[in-house]
Amino acid sequence: MPNADTHDIITYVLVPFTYLGAEMYWGGDHLMSVIATAAMLFAGLMFGPDLDLMSRPYKRWGPLRFIWKPYQVALPHRSALSHGPVLGTVLRIMYFALMFAVVAATLLYLRHAYLRGMQTTWTAEFNLVKSDMFSFYDQADKNYLWAGFLGLCLGALSHTAADLAWSAVKSIGGGGKGRSRRRR
Repeated sequence: MPNADTHDIITYVLVPFTYLGAEMYWGGDHLMSVIATAAMLFAGLMFGPDLDLMSRPYKRWGPLRFIWKPYQVALPHRSALSHGPVLGTVLRIMYFALMFAVVAATLLYLRHAYLRGMQTTWTAEFNLVKSDMFSFYDQADKNYLWAGFLGLCLGALSHTAADLAWSAVKSIGGGGKGRSRRRR
């Protein structure tokens, strides 16, 4: 597989092409292009398929990387569930939304119950967070969400395509094994 530096370089190289492609697709809507490009960049650097490993994207989450531990345990590396450009992205979004809700509900519960002495339950806080997330989704302009989703998928696709191309090149060339012995 390409190393982390190669994946990062591919992501950075795709930034202008993503922006220009989005500009053409959305007829010059700069905000849509920025959203799609930012989402592609985010997916390539922090939200990509290799979150199922102790990878550079995983480490970039810093103190929040703990949220990806269950994801790593649940998904085998390079499975369609993690590396599928669309399915993998949908699963990461759903997983992240759930983990965001769990962490936010826990923080709100601790804040209300212990810092403010209010009567509350974790379930009540979780339902509040979940309600706010669905309310945000209902009120958001779906075109912007689609631009973000397509950008996330493109970031995942660039990663998976690089992995597949690397594997194909290695299988054709024999992976570089034995070449040094042939050249004497």
